[in-house]
Amino acid sequence: MMALFRLVLLLFLSSCTAVLADVLIDSGVVSVYSCSENSTIATPQMSANIDSLVAQLTSSTSQNRFSVATYGKGTDQVYGLGQCRRDVNIKDCARCLRNATLSIRTFCANRADVWMWYNDTCTLRFHDSKFFGTVDPSSFTNYYLGDHPQHPSAFKKQLDALISKVSSEAIVPANEAVGKGSSFSVASNATIYALAQCTRDLSQHSCNECLNIVTGNLLKFCNNEKTVGCRVASTACYVHYETYQFYYPLDS
Repeated sequence: MMALFRLVLLLFLSSCTAVLADVLIDSGVVSVYSCSENSTIATPQMSANIDSLVAQLTSSTSQNRFSVATYGKGTDQVYGLGQCRRDVNIKDCARCLRNATLSIRTFCANRADVWMWYNDTCTLRFHDSKFFGTVDPSSFTNYYLGDHPQHPSAFKKQLDALISKVSSEAIVPANEAVGKGSSFSVASNATIYALAQCTRDLSQHSCNECLNIVTGNLLKFCNNEKTVGCRVASTACYVHYETYQFYYPLDS
């Protein structure tokens, strides 16, 4: 089993209620995830269905970089989604999904509504209710570093423009729900790298809606005049920025 360091963060809801969310750190790989306390695995059959579902998702997603699936019948039926970034090869995609599965089945053992963005490479979600194509405006989590930019005001101005650019790229269908880019500013004396992703079950409109929510939360909770790296994730989209390149070239 992977040696995982488990951090507990706050998952802020739109109602301003706070519940526990988590970040996993394994050999420098940071993954954000949530296990809903409102949905539990009701029967052994549902648990078995989840195991079969994620195995099916791992196989189909590693080939196509995206898949949705349904498994089981009646009240034990479960729904799932798997996705890898389009530049990730088959082997790395499958490995990412296996690691995500191991993590969430370990730390969310009795939950039937779970999502994880494993590093920036893949996402895995399953639920006992159908969720495809929907955006949950109330569910997100964030993780940020404590290092400070040299010139906070200039850094924030540069960052805002870059986040807007990559988010606009992510909603273009030809980009398969991913936008990435970098920006250097003399005023901030920094190069910033940013990545925006949506799950590919979302429409262009819904992807834009999700990213607007997440980027709003990024500006609110990441305190990006004072931190040089942050990521905010929701059930269906994800934004991440750093002052080093953390993603593969997407045009390879």
